Amino acid sequence: MMSSGNLDFEILNCIKQIDQDQLNASRNCRADNVHRLFQYPAMMVPMSQEAVVGAIRRFLPSDALMMDPFMGSATSIIIAMKYGLNCFGQDINPLAVLLSKVKTKVFHLAKLNEGVSIFTKRIDEDSSNKVEVNFPNINKWFTVQTQIELSKIRRVIQSFEDLDLRQFFWIALAETVRITSNDRTSTYKLHQRPQLEIMNRRISPITEFRKIARRSLDDIIRFDAELTSKGYKKDNYYTNNVRICWGDTSQSIKTSLKYNLLVSSPPYGDNHTTVTYGQHAYLPLQWINLKDIDDDLDYNFLRTTQEIDRVSLGGRIEKEVINNKEQLFAKTKALKDFFESFPAEDQRKLSKTIAFVNDFEISLDRIIENLSLNAYLIWTIGNRHVAGREIRNDLILIELMESKGIKFISDVEREILYKRMPSRNNISKTMSKEKILIFRKPY
Repeated sequence: MMSSGNLDFEILNCIKQIDQDQLNASRNCRADNVHRLFQYPAMMVPMSQEAVVGAIRRFLPSDALMMDPFMGSATSIIIAMKYGLNCFGQDINPLAVLLSKVKTKVFHLAKLNEGVSIFTKRIDEDSSNKVEVNFPNINKWFTVQTQIELSKIRRVIQSFEDLDLRQFFWIALAETVRITSNDRTSTYKLHQRPQLEIMNRRISPITEFRKIARRSLDDIIRFDAELTSKGYKKDNYYTNNVRICWGDTSQSIKTSLKYNLLVSSPPYGDNHTTVTYGQHAYLPLQWINLKDIDDDLDYNFLRTTQEIDRVSLGGRIEKEVINNKEQLFAKTKALKDFFESFPAEDQRKLSKTIAFVNDFEISLDRIIENLSLNAYLIWTIGNRHVAGREIRNDLILIELMESKGIKFISDVEREILYKRMPSRNNISKTMSKEKILIFRKPY
């Protein structure tokens, strides 16, 4: 049996031999499998993640379990399924949970194809102009005609008894809402389009939904074929287990199992000042029946446009955390140096940054508890700018992990070429590279 030290050396060599074009995803196909069902913010790049997971897979047990506690759109889980792993993922964003359930579900293809055909017939029979939902400022975000058509779609979706079909259609509806609302698609924050543009737009939600549903069906068929060709799908089931659930990782991991592999990309900072995942999900979630997402879902998440972001990592600023920041600094010198690089009068502006790292550090404790001894961790992370200065998220993560006894093995750097970040987001203006960090939980 190879010693852990030799094993680390072997893995390091495998990681270093990965072709840089693969890491950069310079030949990345955006239409690859199910990754385009819904344009989720700042998605992990499949090609680069697949290269790293592929390098490590042969060092894992044949029945290995993989987890992603910040799964977002389930890119990591899709990749793990392509290597035949058992998978678990959770996220605090309800839309991410629904999207991940649909992307990782092995559908009965004949039933799904029939459902798409039935949908077209039923919506043609709906003559009602009743608007099915109501929420603050609905007329700001949707024209009356758009509300009517989205309501028709919603009624037809709810007419299906099969939960799998409803979840598939809800994601198609989410993407339809994204492109037919009055919200700008150039940013993940909610910003209304100019009134003249709204008045002159001619876009039909029903027409768009039909195209999206058919395209999504084709993408699912392709992913199904890939799993089948690898021997990971039999009798309309994935040969191993995939579990997706809603959860706040800073509070708990909703599994009692121990995992051999972690593949994840944590937020690069609090959602208010980085990528507003919650705001991006707010409008689609208004039209989706939340009961079809997760039994444990917190229904207060739609109380305001910023509620999901507020309860995410770093969204709640507690004075006790800020006042006791020295405890955090003792675990990460990189954060301490960053904080002290600012004049005393400007340090108070860094409260969100301190709150985020504190919440993330708490999450790491939960995560590590659910990893088996000798488990490997693959983290993708980028260094962003706060108040005009770079914060070394990579060093902060390394120091936090080492403070918890987790060994740093290796890292590789990739250029950000295709990662989906909005052009008007400050992160995309300052981040041109990401790092993929490899760790091991020692015996």
